[in-house]
Amino acid sequence: MTGGRGRLAALIADHFSVPAYDTRLYSRSPGVKFHALAHLTEPGTLATAGTLLHLAWSTLPATSEPGGGTEWQNDLPYLEKLLAALAAVPVANRPHFIFFSSGGTVYGNAPGRPNTEDDPCQPIGWYGRGKHAAEELIGRLSARDQLATTILRISNPYGYPVPANRAQGIIPHAVLCARENLPLPLWGDGCARKDFLHYTDFLAALEQVVTRRLTGTFNLSAGESHSVREIIALIEKHAGKKIALRHTPGPAWDVVDSRLTSRCLTDATGWRPQITLEEGVRRAVL
Repeated sequence: MTGGRGRLAALIADHFSVPAYDTRLYSRSPGVKFHALAHLTEPGTLATAGTLLHLAWSTLPATSEPGGGTEWQNDLPYLEKLLAALAAVPVANRPHFIFFSSGGTVYGNAPGRPNTEDDPCQPIGWYGRGKHAAEELIGRLSARDQLATTILRISNPYGYPVPANRAQGIIPHAVLCARENLPLPLWGDGCARKDFLHYTDFLAALEQVVTRRLTGTFNLSAGESHSVREIIALIEKHAGKKIALRHTPGPAWDVVDSRLTSRCLTDATGWRPQITLEEGVRRAVL
């Protein structure tokens, strides 16, 4: 699994643990428990793998904008090299490749209904453009080299700790502000709508994809969208206190209406999300 030092990767590694799975973490910063990312593309490394989860990405939506396309210098060249290494493995031994894309940013704003996988992608920020370019690269090389690949367009997973300085995740940041009586920066008027997926539902869905070696492009979402103000109100309810808001203008690249359906994934695997937003927020606050 690439992106091994990320918090989401740590959750996945804990879920896919021994003895059922032998999980190896790869990172640009190798160390104890972390293999060097460069080793993955060396001859023979991938021949013994059953599944390769590709989480490594150098930007977040907020950090991508100042650089204006750094993904084309860092992430996309490495992805192409990684897919070439997969193609070099004999067909019978090739691992299943799963790419973690972005459910909200690749589509852009919803067309008045939940986005399906057949909808055109219309990203409005550099992060979404980079992820979409990665999807197109995977599609081309998978067809050319007969690779078994999956693209997961994931909504906003939550329910696990994230660093306070990470510029992503309204739920953990709002929970932290409630706990420590800090003001919460709020983009715009708080009416932006997002899909929030509890991490345990995310892991259950991922396990279905891995064990079935499911290929194709799939949305992975809760199937419900809620405004940022609804999220804040739920956290205030379960924390028993108000959160002070510090209003800032909403950035032009932010998707303000993200709605997804996971019907295709449900039809293929039987998976359905089990944790309601109310319950997920309650667990996050406790």
